Amino acid sequence: MAVSLSDVKLYLRIDGGAEDSLLQACMAAADSYLISAVSDYETNYEASADYAAKADLVSLALISEMYRNRDPSNDGRADYPFYIRSQITQLQYWTGGDADA
Repeated sequence: MAVSLSDVKLYLRIDGGAEDSLLQACMAAADSYLISAVSDYETNYEASADYAAKADLVSLALISEMYRNRDPSNDGRADYPFYIRSQITQLQYWTGGDADA
């Protein structure tokens, strides 16, 4: 949502624009994934800077996984790594706790 293409390129250490369209597709897929996986995602994202910061980091991690593991014939994993699943669970059960709420 608030993760920009320049944020993604910095996170992935990518220079140049040759893969911008692929990165934008990964960004859209990560947003869609989080919206579908987490109840009230958009509402909580807008309501809390703390939630948004955590969600942005999870989004970057998802984008990284999608970008780096895009060869389906070479990927034996059936799921995202534990740290991503754990962060998504924390977003799902988020109860507030910052001054913006």
